[in-house]
Amino acid sequence: MKYRCFLFDLDNTLWDFDTNARDCITTLIRARGLESFVPDGYEFYRRYKAHNELLWQQYEAGEITQQTLRTIRFARTFQEYGIPGAEALSPLFSEEYLDMMPTRTALMPHAMEVLEDLERKGCRMALLTNGFKQVQYSKIKSSGLDRFFNKRIFISEEVGYHKPNPRMFIAALTAINGKKEETLMVGDNFVNDIEGAQIFGIDQYYYNPQHLPCDGAPTLTGDDLRDLKALV
Repeated sequence: MKYRCFLFDLDNTLWDFDTNARDCITTLIRARGLESFVPDGYEFYRRYKAHNELLWQQYEAGEITQQTLRTIRFARTFQEYGIPGAEALSPLFSEEYLDMMPTRTALMPHAMEVLEDLERKGCRMALLTNGFKQVQYSKIKSSGLDRFFNKRIFISEEVGYHKPNPRMFIAALTAINGKKEETLMVGDNFVNDIEGAQIFGIDQYYYNPQHLPCDGAPTLTGDDLRDLKALV
């Protein structure tokens, strides 16, 4: 199958969220002198990520607010480590994190190469991401991804819906004047990206560099974004 339109997820599909967020958090831990409580920044990030993912599910379900998500995810992790004043420290740490993290520029392997190849071949592309618009726009601009998508960027906070809601896919496909049969969704999150695209009725490339098991059957799956170059 050959495709002319590509819809991309952002975090951990193009922008290396885990590397950027982990490095940012370990930097802030050192800056605040918390190493005596947190001897291993990678382990701290692993625990933080577990809290963050659970809270994001609650946020997307409308069960908690944006501010609650931003604050509690660090408070819970600090409490696990017995850091004094966790509740007071959490909002300060969160603001510092949100200021620093979007300026980081690490991309997933071969992301820039693939986008340049698709652009050169005349493909139409859009970016669909769940997240806060200020943070996501900063990531996109800082890392140089903005030039590939121009005004074809769809962020859940701005659109008013989260993937896998079909309205996210409708907005993106309409913006690039694409047809379903010529469009491929590329993402690393099976529920939001792959199942969302399946429900909407477009093909999917499940980007799965960690080789996570999945219960569904994506159109295509792989661990190397360069696979996309052969699909045009």
